[in-house]
Amino acid sequence: MQQSDISSSLLAVLVPLYGQREAGNIARILIQEMSSYSEQDLNEALKRLSASEPWQYVIGKEWFYNMVFKVTKDTLIPRPETEELVYHILLNHSNSVKRFLDIGTGSGCIPIAIKKHRPQWSVSACDVSESALEVAQFNAIQNQVEVDFFMEDILQVRNSNEKWDIIVSNPPYIPLNEKSLMRKNVLDYEPHLALFVDNEDPLLFYKAIGKYAFENLKIGGMLYFELNEYYSVATLNWISSLGFKDVQLIEDLYGKKRMLSAER
Repeated sequence: MQQSDISSSLLAVLVPLYGQREAGNIARILIQEMSSYSEQDLNEALKRLSASEPWQYVIGKEWFYNMVFKVTKDTLIPRPETEELVYHILLNHSNSVKRFLDIGTGSGCIPIAIKKHRPQWSVSACDVSESALEVAQFNAIQNQVEVDFFMEDILQVRNSNEKWDIIVSNPPYIPLNEKSLMRKNVLDYEPHLALFVDNEDPLLFYKAIGKYAFENLKIGGMLYFELNEYYSVATLNWISSLGFKDVQLIEDLYGKKRMLSAER
C-alpha cells in the first residue's frame, strides 16, 4: 500500500482520538513502521487503533532516551516526564562507580537508560510482575546493557543487606477515584497494577519506598521519585519526616512539580 494511502487511513482513525496535531505526529511514526505491512496487517492495526489501543502497543515499541523499547500490556508505556527524571539523575551524578536501584521498573526504561550513559555503575531493578521483568530483560539485551533484574514486592520488604548510592522509583500514584478522568487509551490498556493506588492511601508506595530507601541508602545517597503533581507537597513532607536532607521538588518542562530528590 502506498504511503499516502496509509497516511489517509491512519489520520481518519487517529484525528478523532488525538486531535489534528497529535494525530499527525503519531501518523508520521506509524507510516514508517507500517510501510511493509500487508493489507490484512494494516487493517488489523487500524482496527486496534480505532478501539483506542495505544499506538505503542499496536507496533510493540516506544522510543525513550534515544533507544527503542519493547512494550506490552504488562508494562507502562515510557513517557517524556520519565525521560526528564533520567536527565536529572544523569545531570547530578558523574560516571564514578555507583550502586543504583530502580523500584517498579516496568519496561526497564529507567535503569537501561542509566546504564547506557553510566556504564561504570552497578545497576539493578526490581518489579512485582514477572511478565514485566521478562520485557525489561529483553530490552536490556536489545540495548546492549547489563542490568540485574529481580522480582520484589516493595510493600513486603523492609530492608536488606544491600546498600545503594541511588534509589529511584516511578511507582503507582493515581488514586482509583481518578479513573473517570483518564483517557480511554490509558485506562483500558495499560496495566492497572502499575498505575493505581487505593484512595485511602495515595502515598502508599512512596511511604514504603521512602522507608526502604532511608534504611538501605548509603549516607549521602540519593532518592529520586516521579510524582503525582497533586500529592507533591504531601510526598515532600513525608520524605522529610523520615529524616532525609535537602528534599526538593523538581518541575518538569511544563512547570509542574513532577519529581522529587532527597539526600540520605
